[in-house]
Amino acid sequence: MKNSNRMAAILSNVTRKKELTPLTDERPIATLPFDCKYRLIDFPLSALSNAHVESVFMTFNEGETQSVFDHIGAGSEWGLDTFNSRYFMYIQQDFDRLKEKGLPYFNQHINFLRRSKAPYTVLIGSKFICNVDLNAVLKIHKLNGKVVTAVYKKVSSDSADAEDTIIRFNEEGHAIGKFKKDTENLQSKEALALSVFIVDTDWLIEFAQKMQAAGEIASLAHLLRTHLDEYDVNTYEYTGYMSNVMDIKSYYDANMAMLDSSNFTSLLYSSQPVLTKIKNEVPTYFANESSVVNSQLGSGCIIEGNVKDSLISRGSNIRKGATIENSLIFTSSEVKENAVLKFAIIDKNAVIENGVSVIGTAQKPVVIPKGAVVTEDVIEL
Repeated sequence: MKNSNRMAAILSNVTRKKELTPLTDERPIATLPFDCKYRLIDFPLSALSNAHVESVFMTFNEGETQSVFDHIGAGSEWGLDTFNSRYFMYIQQDFDRLKEKGLPYFNQHINFLRRSKAPYTVLIGSKFICNVDLNAVLKIHKLNGKVVTAVYKKVSSDSADAEDTIIRFNEEGHAIGKFKKDTENLQSKEALALSVFIVDTDWLIEFAQKMQAAGEIASLAHLLRTHLDEYDVNTYEYTGYMSNVMDIKSYYDANMAMLDSSNFTSLLYSSQPVLTKIKNEVPTYFANESSVVNSQLGSGCIIEGNVKDSLISRGSNIRKGATIENSLIFTSSEVKENAVLKFAIIDKNAVIENGVSVIGTAQKPVVIPKGAVVTEDVIEL
């Protein structure tokens, strides 16, 4: 057992889901808004910060980094701007191009791991909304003595995407992981891997070298899940709140679940704080004629209309006579007088004009893209 608790991290943000368009047309899944003021990437970054991880290697897709830089900045909220801490951001397609040219494509990863001088490495993604205590996982990892520890949660099999990893245990109690699409005889409850792994760094370097020599794809996170059943894997069961962002409905449901105080408290107010970008704004203004029921609102909003069972992000305006129900309103959007929104997702900087109705259903919320100006009814029942 290694004496040090020091960990480095590889944070992968390259998952793309066409089922999330148009919300991800101009941003990665990692920077999707959540619960009025957070982004999905806040959850892995906070888990790393709470575990005092000081070296973070991040990968993103080409053309998807502007919103990431806008949100993370210097990384001060997560302790990534101190003398001893550092984070690096890379484009996944650069590694893909190196592979196509027959050049070493994991050298940057290997150099990062060696220079971190951390005996353990966390591999983590941004698609799952959860609040994992990485110190607790590391403790189990060290006690067990295996080179890989996978974090999972028992969920309905419907809560897993085809590309997600299902973990099962054989007769000897060994964990075996396969993609859901390759898993036979799905049960009502399955152990869903949350794309959180703690591994021995020396082993990960050897694994990267082996995969590179074999010409495997240029993604360590994907390769680890692909080859998981080839290794003796330890597991850690996560029992807290979790949402899996697979499509518009699952994303909508994850946000709406925060209106349940038990979910809200379990995810955001446990012993592991969730950190996000700090914005010093004026408080939200509620006009005398406004009505707000069972909703959450960010700072800097102006509320003159009626809001029920909804989440309104920072700097949004709800004008007189407007009715908002079961909807998500992103940052700096405006719903003008007498407009009606039900089961809708209104992206950042969008405007719903006077008297316009935007109405969807709980199974299929209507999505209004970023910056759109809606002048006619959008009703999809």
